[in-house]
Amino acid sequence: MRSTPAGFKSGRGAESAADLLVRLGPTIQVDIGLKSRSPAGQIPDLSEKKVKALIDTGAGGDCIDDALARRLKLPVHDEGEISGVGGRHRAFIYTARIYVPKLNKLLFQPFTGVKLHEGEQWHRVILGRSFLRQYRLAYDGLTGEVEIMEPNEAPAP
Repeated sequence: MRSTPAGFKSGRGAESAADLLVRLGPTIQVDIGLKSRSPAGQIPDLSEKKVKALIDTGAGGDCIDDALARRLKLPVHDEGEISGVGGRHRAFIYTARIYVPKLNKLLFQPFTGVKLHEGEQWHRVILGRSFLRQYRLAYDGLTGEVEIMEPNEAPAP
């Protein structure tokens, strides 16, 4: 069963691991690109490595920073209306590959472009409930530790 930590095991300065989890949210690292530089069937080799992705149970879908998508020259798949704390607005929808190394999971799908960098956010990707649907999430707010796990093969007794 594969799993990856998404919380914080230790703090920084005066902040505890739990403080960091509150301030930054559950975070994993992903690789992003359009085409893999490795042969089919091998671990994807995408152009942008170790990008911070927020695991967001409040997001219905998955998003990518608009500026990052433009820099990587990701194709615009569509345009649509999205809504969030800033209200409704139009957004580009990009096609991208995002690889989660610790889960050996490759996503090749549309990602909504959002203004994370422009909003001075730490993350460049948001993975929402559509991503989490296939995993278990253990969140320990007291310690600051979070774990994303593949489900057990057999149901627990």
